[in-house]
Formats: sequence, C-alpha cells, structure tokens
Amino acid sequence: MKELSLLPLILLAGCCSFSEQQLPLFSVQMEPVPVCQNLLADYEAYSSMDDRARAIFRKDMDQQRMLTGDRCEQLRLALVYSQGDVAQKARALKLVEDLLASGAMAELLSAQRIAQLLRDRLTDERKQLLRVTQLRYELKRQQADNRRQAEELENLRSRLRQLKQIEQNINEKEQSLIPPAANELPSGAVPDPGG
Repeated sequence: MKELSLLPLILLAGCCSFSEQQLPLFSVQMEPVPVCQNLLADYEAYSSMDDRARAIFRKDMDQQRMLTGDRCEQLRLALVYSQGDVAQKARALKLVEDLLASGAMAELLSAQRIAQLLRDRLTDERKQLLRVTQLRYELKRQQADNRRQAEELENLRSRLRQLKQIEQNINEKEQSLIPPAANELPSGAVPDPGG
C-alpha cells in the first residue's frame, strides 16, 4: 500500500526533473516605477513668477487636475498653493491630505514622501500660525488692560491732586482764622483775654 502512495510522487518527480539546459530562461522585466515628473522643478519655477503669472499658472494647473483627476497634478497644485497666503496654504493642506487619505500615492513612493513632508510642513505652519494668533490676541488684550489701568492710575492721580489742593485750601483758611500767637503780636499790643 505504501508503494502505491509513493507512485504519484515518483511520477511527479520524474516529470519535473530537467537538466539545467532544459530549463527555460525567464527574463525578468520590471515595470517602470511610476513617478510624478518635474514636481520640484515646477515648484521652483512658480517661486520665481510674479503674482499675475502665478495666478495663471494656478488656474491652468487646477483646470488640468479637474479634467484628468491626475494625482500628480493634485500634488503639484498642493506644492504651488503651499507658497501662498493663509487661505492658499489651507487649500494646499486639504489637497495633500485628501491625496494621502485616498492611498492614490502608494505606488509613487517619492511623490508620496513629498506629499507627507508637505503635509507635515503645512500642519506645523498652521500650528505656528494659530500660536502666533493666540499670542497676538493675548498681547492686544494685555495692551488694552494696560491702557485701562493707566487711565485708572491717571484718574486716581488727578483725584489725589484735587484732594491735596482741597487740603491746602483748608489749611490756608484755618491759618487765616487762627489768631496770631503772643510772641507774634506787634509790640505794645495787648492780647485779648477772651480770645
């Protein structure tokens, strides 16, 4: 019985035994690794443009991205928007977060790394901007408090000056009502015993 169970294995082994010369040569053809072309070149070119040229460039890129749905165009647009004002940076962050969340960049390793770095940079910039905004708010609030306290202090000083003036007026009136002392009487004058 054991011999029968080994028979299929022996037959299979006989069929599979080839000499080295009989083995077919397989050529391994690797598919080209997809890449997003000229990402950083476009980023640098955009940096050197004037405002009008930048607006046209952004519009063209946005239209291209909308027509093709190309993930490289989306990353390129995010890179461009990352050089703009706060609203444009927010748009860049949204574009790159959507791109990374979709997983569309998984096979584009270098582009995915650029997208991750861009996201990290924009997230850090957003945090710093929020912190600066908070500090400015605190500074303005503190300056308003300082102005209010300075006004209160000046008001108190003014009232103190008024009180000192009143006290001085009262002292002068009291001095004028007090009779002169005996040693201050003119010679030959007799002090009034009733007064």
